[in-house]
Amino acid sequence: MEAPVRASDLLRRKPQRVTATLPWHLVQNLQQRADFEGRSLSNLIAHLLEASKG
Repeated sequence: MEAPVRASDLLRRKPQRVTATLPWHLVQNLQQRADFEGRSLSNLIAHLLEASKG
């Protein structure tokens, strides 16, 4: 069970940087999709991860 989130904690939250190693072909596919959608690669990956959480 998760602890309740306090309003003061929400004000201090900042985006976190994460490093991942991906196969070359996957990066190329993601970059093509990002270009097509007018997004940065980083933004596309964040969007896909957010959408995958259900």
